[in-house]
Amino acid sequence: METPSAAEGRFYRNALLFTAFLLTALGLLAIYTSSSIPAEIKFHDTLFFVRKQFVLAALGFGMIMLLQTMPLRWIEMLTLPLVALSALLILFTLIPGLQHKANGASRWVRLAWFTFQPSELGKVALILFLARNLSRPSARIDKRPIAILPNLGVLSAFVLLLMLQPDFGSTVVYVVITMLMLFVAGLPLRYIITAFCLGVLGVVAAILHAPYRLARITSFLDPWESIRTGGFQIVQSYLGFHNGGLLGVGLGESRQKLFFLPEAHTDFILSVIGEETGLLGVFLVLSCFAYIAWLGLRITTMQNETYRKFLAMGLSSLISIQAIVNMGVAMGLLPTKGMPLPFVSYGSSSLLSFLLMVGILARLAKVAPSRAG
Repeated sequence: METPSAAEGRFYRNALLFTAFLLTALGLLAIYTSSSIPAEIKFHDTLFFVRKQFVLAALGFGMIMLLQTMPLRWIEMLTLPLVALSALLILFTLIPGLQHKANGASRWVRLAWFTFQPSELGKVALILFLARNLSRPSARIDKRPIAILPNLGVLSAFVLLLMLQPDFGSTVVYVVITMLMLFVAGLPLRYIITAFCLGVLGVVAAILHAPYRLARITSFLDPWESIRTGGFQIVQSYLGFHNGGLLGVGLGESRQKLFFLPEAHTDFILSVIGEETGLLGVFLVLSCFAYIAWLGLRITTMQNETYRKFLAMGLSSLISIQAIVNMGVAMGLLPTKGMPLPFVSYGSSSLLSFLLMVGILARLAKVAPSRAG
């Protein structure tokens, strides 16, 4: 007979997998409606983008099923190789011949027909490393703050490589998730405050160093005034939500996707969803992410081992943080930053990385607190 905790874990696992599947299915539909016309013009194939996303979604859910049969200690053993592989792949983005540039940044590696953004895999690798290192008995950073140095060392290596691309948005996500996990691990508040102040100075320096980042800030503050410079995307996103109203204009009927809204099937896909399905469609997406955050919290609290607690907390926090950033940008609540909406936006590396996170979280939920994984 199943224990209550095992039955509870089974429910959380199934609910998590269903919600991720629902968001991925919604993403496939939104990618088709938002990319069919550009795909027809550029590739003479209206299904070009959605077909690639479907294949990767199938691979991702196959990977999830495989992870459910894998002992958790295997995942822990793969931590250092995954960190090294992620750093190496990010380094490849700086090598001519391997790199793929877009919008002035070299954030992708091109392998035959497949283009991959290594920073997405690096996020998972970083969380695995932090969970493993912070769970060691000797890593009592509440009593020995110097124990944070290995964590900061790995973070610094990733940050250096990311800023050489440059990828300022991913750098901020790496830093935020690291500080969050260090805070939960017991790092004294004075160190967190010091790191926050240094981070603010670093952000200001990065903004002043690159004029386009400053333009994004000014356009965020008044997008209508700077519509000809950096505010165009935000204004078009506003118009998409406005056109959608409560119930939307209907699937496939978006006007903003007709070359008005840049990156309609990637960074601003929520705007297309809002225009075609209205406030109700946006609320469904928001509800799904809120539910995943709650499930992540429940999966975290049901673990009885420190490593598994840190791992569940880090992965669920990353999904929530990236979803908040993307939706905040699309709604004009945050400065414009190219960051995909988890499970929904078009992008091979993003989809596979977030399905990998879901697979690990589901594996953690599958393990009853009374058993080792």
